[in-house]
Amino acid sequence: MRSDRDPLPPCRVGASPEELAREADRAVLYGAILAAQRPGVRLKPQIAAAAEALLPAVRAFLEGREDDEAAFALEYARACGAEAFLLSKRRA
Repeated sequence: MRSDRDPLPPCRVGASPEELAREADRAVLYGAILAAQRPGVRLKPQIAAAAEALLPAVRAFLEGREDDEAAFALEYARACGAEAFLLSKRRA
């Protein structure tokens, strides 16, 4: 596990705090999608709680619902730059 004193990995050097936050939000979304598709999957501890919180909205969206929960999942995906990915996972 990394500590706060560890240097950033080379792929993140020069990334702004906003870019790092969007990346973290995308990881949460990807985790929620994975959990929706594979119930019982073990997620990384760093994202598990946030992904579980987002899971009902992601499930609603993937099921094709048109309610507030599904709309929240889509808004979340748009905000973190993963709208196309979420749309690609929706059932036809």
